Amino acid sequence: MPIRKFIPGSAFDPETIARMVAAFEGVRTVLNLDDPNDPMVETVAKKIISLASQGVTDPDEIRRRVVADTE
Repeated sequence: MPIRKFIPGSAFDPETIARMVAAFEGVRTVLNLDDPNDPMVETVAKKIISLASQGVTDPDEIRRRVVADTE
């Protein structure tokens, strides 16, 4: 389930996108988001995009923040 469909245009470089994808997949695993139609999937994607826009690109840090924010 790619996060790319939520990323606007080419707002991020390939390395940042790869880090966002890693974070997204990690968060999905931790939160058991297996259903691509679960509204939480889009919420998680938007939070990851927001963090990356703010310069947070470490996948572990993104995962930590998003998981903490959803619990």
